[in-house]
Amino acid sequence: MLVYLVTIAIGLLGLVSAISYFLALELIARVVLLGLISSIFATLAVHIAGRTFFWSHMAKVVLFVIPKKEGEVAVEKGATVTSLLLLHQACIEYIRKNYKIVGSFDAARMWEIELWLLFFVGFSLVWLALSF
Repeated sequence: MLVYLVTIAIGLLGLVSAISYFLALELIARVVLLGLISSIFATLAVHIAGRTFFWSHMAKVVLFVIPKKEGEVAVEKGATVTSLLLLHQACIEYIRKNYKIVGSFDAARMWEIELWLLFFVGFSLVWLALSF
């Protein structure tokens, strides 16, 4: 978590130091660039918060959840069903049911790309409105 915070701080400091360069750009380029940077920061913040909540619940749930049976887990053909996979799947199911966290936050999902696009359009409009 500390690494995420340091990375965001460095990114924000870099953005602040580059403001003079942004002001020299044409209006459309400035709006697109600031919208892009803002949307990336906002999407990463949502992703990091989701990961933090998901894995903190996983750490708590793993102590008392009962692992699934081998026939209850769908795996790829040729994959080995281990006891760790059975425990992991039981934890994910418990979290989805009791905490209403949908994703597993271990890789980028389609909803994150859609969220980034919405942030990009929204922040671009905000920067465009602030430019006038």
